Amino acid sequence: MISQFVILSQHGDILLFKDYRGDVGKDSPELFLQKIRDLSGGLAPPAFHHDGIHYLHVKHNSLYFMATTRSKVSPFMVIELINRVASLCKDYCGVLSEEAIRLNFPLVYEILDEVIDFGYPQGTSTDMLKAYMENSPVLVTEGTIPGLFGAERRMVPSTAANKSIMGPAVSQGRKNEIFVDVLERLTVLISTSGSVLRADIDGTIQMKSFLVGVPEIKMGLSEDLTVGKEDKRGYSNHAHVDECSFHESVDLSEFGQNRVLTIHPPQGEFPVMKYQASGDLPSLLPFRLFPTVNDQDNTRDMELVLKVRCDVPSTSHAVNVVVRVPVPKSTTNVSHQLSGPGQSVEFKAQDHVVFWSIKKFPGASELTARFKLSVPNRTPSTRLELGPVSLNFELPMYVCSRLMIRFLKLFDHEQSYVPFRWVRYVTHSDSYVVRI
Repeated sequence: MISQFVILSQHGDILLFKDYRGDVGKDSPELFLQKIRDLSGGLAPPAFHHDGIHYLHVKHNSLYFMATTRSKVSPFMVIELINRVASLCKDYCGVLSEEAIRLNFPLVYEILDEVIDFGYPQGTSTDMLKAYMENSPVLVTEGTIPGLFGAERRMVPSTAANKSIMGPAVSQGRKNEIFVDVLERLTVLISTSGSVLRADIDGTIQMKSFLVGVPEIKMGLSEDLTVGKEDKRGYSNHAHVDECSFHESVDLSEFGQNRVLTIHPPQGEFPVMKYQASGDLPSLLPFRLFPTVNDQDNTRDMELVLKVRCDVPSTSHAVNVVVRVPVPKSTTNVSHQLSGPGQSVEFKAQDHVVFWSIKKFPGASELTARFKLSVPNRTPSTRLELGPVSLNFELPMYVCSRLMIRFLKLFDHEQSYVPFRWVRYVTHSDSYVVRI
């Protein structure tokens, strides 16, 4: 079914090439990369057909996981297989990065040998494969691992969960640990008048287990959590999601009454719960933008003033904030004035974009940037080329759905130990656009 499986870096380097059937040429990775580069912005569809060959791929952490086949197979099944292989690589290597794949090439090759036989998928269970793995993982040093939670260090380093499930035994110093991450991605569109046209949350409760035995875990969610669009309470202190789905290892017998999940976690990383919310969110949006444009007809300069307010509580903060401002194509120079330290501005003339970067943005505060654009030969339509403004950011220890984990309890009648339990929250911007 699967002819080849390839892992490529974002620069086009072939990190791993596995040929199962020999019916597709060895130049398939080059053809795949050429196809991606020919598309606008490099946004290739997950599945496409070229010269009798089906190419299917998923991008994880700047790595392309690609499979080829000449057979008429279900693309959804192949995409799911690719995602499972990527998850296995992360479970066994500790982190999914180009360096981790290079250092653990024998281990990843062994995973592909066990998971796919002559192009046909076999078992993809992390627990099942553990008994057949002969190679030991080579862990990437902490300094080179890209942390998920930026500067957040209040509970545990952001790289603490980036280790292999094939670590040493508990008797040799390994900790019994369980990591739970509540991750949310925001999609927001705001009109020129400031009204919210779209506000969506795509959330996941992600768990990574390094526990001995087969314990039972009780996870308590917010008691006031409501599920379903008909049970919406608007802007309030109540946690709310429109819809949700759960992993097969989750028992929901206590969820309806007490909002408690009973979990028998497999080893490795898996999504306990996926959820979505849209419309009137339980909390205010994290950022508001107040733009002012001064384009007097008798000058060649345009002045743009951006005031950004962070509406998260003062105890929280945003990190790695980048404000992206498209400018008119005829812009030749951009000068700027910023309201404080820890900020920088970059003008990319070839892309006609200004980037305003903020390392740390405290909650309940405002920052202002003043830009002067040199735009010769302006026309009445030049103003229309300004914007829309988009924001990329990361909010540690804050989620817009107000979904919280009340407790995390472990029950195991065969093992007697107290595990280390870590719970973290983070919100990322998926698409946060403001029209000006």
